[in-house]
Amino acid sequence: MTMKTNPAIKECQHFLVDIDGTITDYREGATATDKLLHGNFLFPIIRDMMMEKGWKKDVAEQEIRKLADKVVFWDYPDFIAEFELSAKEAFHRMRQWHRDNLIIYHETVKLVKSLANEGKKLFIMSNNPYTGCMFKLQVAGLADNDFSSPYFCRIFGTNILRGCKGVPDVWQRAIAQIPAELSDICVIGDNPYEDGDIPRQCGINHSIIIPRKTIAPGALVLGTEQ
Repeated sequence: MTMKTNPAIKECQHFLVDIDGTITDYREGATATDKLLHGNFLFPIIRDMMMEKGWKKDVAEQEIRKLADKVVFWDYPDFIAEFELSAKEAFHRMRQWHRDNLIIYHETVKLVKSLANEGKKLFIMSNNPYTGCMFKLQVAGLADNDFSSPYFCRIFGTNILRGCKGVPDVWQRAIAQIPAELSDICVIGDNPYEDGDIPRQCGINHSIIIPRKTIAPGALVLGTEQ
């Protein structure tokens, strides 16, 4: 059974769609520990921009960590504002990072576009903050550079729902913002626990889980398009 022939595709009108491992994924080595700052792959961009303004490297990294711990459900603009950085330049560099380091699962992209064209209501359900979601959707061709999307009604990022998908309360907060019966909602994701078991605990019985043990044959690696 393919995703398009799954009965839930026809039965449901509202879909909560995961990003990481479902729509996009990271190239090998993109999130290696030595490339991260405070466990994050975009914080080095913030740090470098701070250093260009005269900050010392160790001080910049310390202040980034402090703000990340202080603003628990942060998004990248929190750092841009706090350290008085250029949003235009920061977004340019962050967008380029995603273009250089992501692959796209184009079959899922086609499914998203098909569902939207059929009038289904789509929502992103992600463990990324809002801006991080939008960068990934942009490189997948599912969002515009002005951070809007013609395909998704809402972007439920970590800063919007105040937590990650591994917590049932986070799903409950998402469900509370969708004007539909639980029987009319379907989850599309790659994680059997976060995209299957937990939403079922919250009353969502329809889930489509895409197995992603390795990069799928249908994955499109950015920069290799024919």
